[in-house]
Amino acid sequence: MNKFENIEGDNFEKTPDKKKAADIDFIRHSVSSYKTYGKIAASENPLQQLNPDEQALPDLPEKGIELAKQEAEKFFCDLDPNKIVLFFASSNEARAIETANIYRQTAHAKGFRVIKPEHVRNKHAEEIGEGEIRVLQNLSIYPDKTSNVVLDSVFNSPKKRSPINWANVPLETKARFEEASKIIEADDKGSFGANLVAHSDEVKKVLPEISTAEELHRTQFQNLLRLAKFGINKAESAGIGKQIKILAFGHENYLMDMLEKTFQEEGIKNCEKIHIELKGDDIVGKFRNKEAKIDTIA
Repeated sequence: MNKFENIEGDNFEKTPDKKKAADIDFIRHSVSSYKTYGKIAASENPLQQLNPDEQALPDLPEKGIELAKQEAEKFFCDLDPNKIVLFFASSNEARAIETANIYRQTAHAKGFRVIKPEHVRNKHAEEIGEGEIRVLQNLSIYPDKTSNVVLDSVFNSPKKRSPINWANVPLETKARFEEASKIIEADDKGSFGANLVAHSDEVKKVLPEISTAEELHRTQFQNLLRLAKFGINKAESAGIGKQIKILAFGHENYLMDMLEKTFQEEGIKNCEKIHIELKGDDIVGKFRNKEAKIDTIA
């Protein structure tokens, strides 16, 4: 049987049936405890990079599990398993993988076929997702492994930050963090994402290591758009005979600037979705009952 090479080397079985459409639903992860971040910040090496294979698990508290289950039921209630097959992709972080798995389990319970990727490329996803959740670096917050959860935590409201082992952080770094924190404290928007959009340009003047909302839009989100377009085109050429829906689970960080500029909306809630499809050569998004072309940035 012929094989179709999916994004990053995965295969779909090819059938002679008539080609059908493909689309993507990007879903933000559910409510999380962020235990891994707290563990790193309080450790003997608080500036260490996140290791996706050594996360504090599980990361979804009961509230997050229940929200994901409720939203998964809503998501699939209007979809026909006789017409749609599913492909699951996720960030490498536990909260996204665990959210994806709840949707995956719900899909199976409703009779949907799930395409199994050739490679999962994440230990946690392999264990809980039964090999059916493909981890993609482009969906991850730190795709180039330059994570610094301590410095990025400056965008959290001060009362919501995890304790940091400052004794093991250079004094110069601590001083710059405290200076940047004053920017947030003076005009706290109440959430990580809102503070990122409102203050990242000013914070970067003090903490050049962080990425601004606009920088994430111009780099990581653009990589996601290219991957989305490639994935949809490849899926549509597979000849599976049903609509292929790619469910991609990720984070708000790289979406915030785009949502504001494209949809005039602030942020994306836990388990909220953005629908993405191709219309001709254009990438079109649907978010909160608004439809708009999503511009690529050179």
